[in-house]
Amino acid sequence: MRILLACAAILAGVTGLALDWSTIFPSVMTVSATNAVARSFPDAFIYFWTYFTHLTNLWLLVTYASVLSGWRWLGWFRRPVIMASAAAFITLVMLYYHFMLAPTLKLEGALGIATVLLHYVAPILYLAWWALFAPHGALRFSHLGLMLLPGIGYVAWVLLRGAVVHEYPYDILDADKFGYGGGGIGVAVLLVAGAPFSLFLVPPGQRRGPPPPSLCPPPAPGLTLPSWR
Repeated sequence: MRILLACAAILAGVTGLALDWSTIFPSVMTVSATNAVARSFPDAFIYFWTYFTHLTNLWLLVTYASVLSGWRWLGWFRRPVIMASAAAFITLVMLYYHFMLAPTLKLEGALGIATVLLHYVAPILYLAWWALFAPHGALRFSHLGLMLLPGIGYVAWVLLRGAVVHEYPYDILDADKFGYGGGGIGVAVLLVAGAPFSLFLVPPGQRRGPPPPSLCPPPAPGLTLPSWR
């Protein structure tokens, strides 16, 4: 069940990102009525990964890869604090889209399918997987700052990039439109919104008990796979 749920979540995330990629890249790399200037591939690549939806869904995929493979170099993503942080931010992505963006958007075709996969299916599957199979017992309320750190880093990147290229993925962070004072309010809103999700996830993560069995095959004699923690 652990592997089946993880595989279903990976399929949803990969499909959603692939559909978004195949739809967005051609539209921003060619001149059209809605795109006055064609972007280069590097510019389009950065533009695509500036959206928090894409980054958080990639984060989930790397987390699954880390757990399923047991690769040591991905061990940071197996840490309970980081896995809980991913759960908090993917919840924020889902709820922000549902209440703030979905009422104003009518997406169809591949983009509509990708939107459902990335904003609803992938988040719900990860939350279920995290709740049922991730290791619990290590989270403390003192970890809240670390759980929010990826979001702070994302906002810093968006503001720094925006200061250079004058482009922002979300209006709430648009310092050109609202000034850095207004952008600061947007940052505060995002962090205040992310904090309750993180706080909500700490008590489940405090439950004591042994870590669940590894999702990886037993190691060969003489080899030791990295632990969940």
